[in-house]
Amino acid sequence: MDRITSDPSMLKSIGLKRYEANKPVKNREKEGNTSSEKQDAVSISQESRIFSEKIENLKAIVKNEVSDTRSAKLVEVKEKLETGFYEKEEISEEVADKIIAAFKNKA
Repeated sequence: MDRITSDPSMLKSIGLKRYEANKPVKNREKEGNTSSEKQDAVSISQESRIFSEKIENLKAIVKNEVSDTRSAKLVEVKEKLETGFYEKEEISEEVADKIIAAFKNKA
């Protein structure tokens, strides 16, 4: 396979024009054959902005509630560990059964 070149004489001989990578592509207008770059625009309504703000507020509330719930659960588990709750045979068997059941459901 031949090596790709940017030598203008070589490109001209095979009928190609030189181009540069990573340059914006310019669109040619049909009538005037002048070049211009396309401009994109996005317009967001006030209703959409309010909706977005409400969603962000709800996310913050849920995050705080989940965090509070997890904190309370962690405190409960730590207390049970410190008091030896999980060292009881019936409790350790129940926990083991729940772990086995969880793995069976995933398989």
